[in-house]
Amino acid sequence: MDQEIADLLKQNIEASNRTTHAVRAIVRYAFTQISITTITGIVYAVGAAANLNAISVPIASAVWLIGSIFAAWAARNDLKASKVPKN
Repeated sequence: MDQEIADLLKQNIEASNRTTHAVRAIVRYAFTQISITTITGIVYAVGAAANLNAISVPIASAVWLIGSIFAAWAARNDLKASKVPKN
């Protein structure tokens, strides 16, 4: 009986850890996207204020693109940790 309860508790903890990783993936993606979008906006605004759109727009675009790829990559790594193992 004690071993059965211990096994159930272990399964519960493992399920909780998978949920934590899934939530972390969602939050990490959203936070990273918001941060990258803010940085992109600042780069664009500074370039527009200084009349340097020819430089700031490509830089802002590259920052946004690289940041979006990184955000997706990081979220997918966290999601992998949340998969239910196959028995």
